Amino acid sequence: MKYMTYFYVAIDILLVVYACYSWYWQAKVDFRGRYRISSVVWALIFIWLGFTWNYIEKGDPGLSVFLALFILISIVDGFSGFSKKRMVVSGYFKRTVKYDDLASVTLIQIPNQEKPLVMAIFRTSDGKAYMVRFNNEVNSVIKQLQEYAGREIPVEVQSMM
Repeated sequence: MKYMTYFYVAIDILLVVYACYSWYWQAKVDFRGRYRISSVVWALIFIWLGFTWNYIEKGDPGLSVFLALFILISIVDGFSGFSKKRMVVSGYFKRTVKYDDLASVTLIQIPNQEKPLVMAIFRTSDGKAYMVRFNNEVNSVIKQLQEYAGREIPVEVQSMM
């Protein structure tokens, strides 16, 4: 029982540090992307599976703090967009991408009758790709991208219409 207490204390410290880091970058976003609700949904699914498969015991000390931090991180990680120094993406393992690392951008206009929707795929020089959705017109996204990342990044515009 004592080892589980140390385990939760160590994990809780790591989660607090990550929550602060993630919250800091979420607060720095100037041009916001569309909120990614799937981060919260997946967190709830993992928690439910943990209890269902008995990986998480209800009586574990420190469990309440762990679950609260895990849900908080999932909520904060749904925010994305452009900040002055870096692009903020949704995800647990990579929260920000330096503009210097971007190799190309593909913008896809999605037909939506309620409001404009643009899906942006950012490819980095090391072969990774990140996706951010925006509730803006494609020209607005291009303007903001060039303002934050510079004009030298190639931008391809596609349409699903």
